[in-house]
Amino acid sequence: MDDQTKAAFASAADSSKQLITLATAMLTLEVTFSKNILETPGPLAQFLIAISWVCLLLSVLAGVLTLLALTGSLGSTTAPPTAGGINSSNITRPAMFQVVLFLAGLLLTVVFGMTVVW
Repeated sequence: MDDQTKAAFASAADSSKQLITLATAMLTLEVTFSKNILETPGPLAQFLIAISWVCLLLSVLAGVLTLLALTGSLGSTTAPPTAGGINSSNITRPAMFQVVLFLAGLLLTVVFGMTVVW
């Protein structure tokens, strides 16, 4: 395996780990302060934060799947990692889901904050 392929796999793994860390941190903070957060808002705000939590949790799961796919591609004994490459669908699909779900969770959290403030 050449250096460029190694760097691509390492970079993809690092990106996935960073999104997992951010999503987990957001979930942890929101759940920790959920007593204060959910004390006064109406049903719309509660719905928004609940869907945000689901999106962030699914983002973490998609990130784990991405890391497993990266590991599986590197550890494959039937084909070298360059055969499918970093752009193979077993890696890109969960990675795209991870990013989209993270952004959705982040957006829903921001909308929740705006509905609570206004």
